[in-house]
Amino acid sequence: MAKNQELTYPNRTKKKLIHPMRVNRPNVTTETATPQTNAFKCNNTLMRMIRSVDHLSNSEKFWKERVQNPEAFGQAEKELWMKLEPILGELLDELKAKGKTEVSFIPTKEQHLSNIVDNLIQINKNENLLLHLFDSPERFGQFLKVSSEFGFDEPKSTSLYVEISAYLCVLSTELFKLFLLFHLRDIDPQVSHFTRTMEEVAPTAWKKLKPYVDNEFRNSLAHGTWAIENKKIVLFRDATLEPYERLELAKFMIKIKRQNLLYACLNYLIEEKRKANFFT
Repeated sequence: MAKNQELTYPNRTKKKLIHPMRVNRPNVTTETATPQTNAFKCNNTLMRMIRSVDHLSNSEKFWKERVQNPEAFGQAEKELWMKLEPILGELLDELKAKGKTEVSFIPTKEQHLSNIVDNLIQINKNENLLLHLFDSPERFGQFLKVSSEFGFDEPKSTSLYVEISAYLCVLSTELFKLFLLFHLRDIDPQVSHFTRTMEEVAPTAWKKLKPYVDNEFRNSLAHGTWAIENKKIVLFRDATLEPYERLELAKFMIKIKRQNLLYACLNYLIEEKRKANFFT
């Protein structure tokens, strides 16, 4: 990587790994990480549940049911989750009302799905290992002292983290689609046709959810139309190579986390609905 392409990694507080079957991204505690409150208005019932989340035991229970280590779940994630959960619930209800939810699952195929999810678990572990190299200058210095013998330096380490994070984002977005489609029937099972399928079978809820499924970001990462220029991650749509977004590393991480949380929220809802015999 050229010198002018080096990225400066923000200081981070070390967090425990969260299982991807729930929420698997560390909290980003930067000013840019917190969206405006009015951008995440929740319905009255859910808002009452979150208002005292940091103080009341029932709110603590609410988050512990959804994430494995809620102490690593920041306010930005909570607000986004509170927006996503009712929309995803509405989506599942709309699909069920149209007879599109699966009623019978083949064990071997469920095992295949579990094995696919394992990919996300492993990439998340790898991403977290790299992430925590940057917890402090001392920790990163220790890593470089050992790894420099094998050619690692700060630019290469940061670049490796960005590349693994990009793959994590693509995997999270595609697994969100795959996971939902797996639980449906009498629909087009092609993951690449996901948007069109949702527009056809659940247009009302999909209209609300679509802004949170960042296919444009996913496509830039999956198609390789991104670059590191002047310490920023630059995103392109196509071969015209006209940039549509330039991201600081912290903002890049936030966009990835939003897609990861989208999958985690869907996973939680489907897990709960299967317990409640929703898919019958």
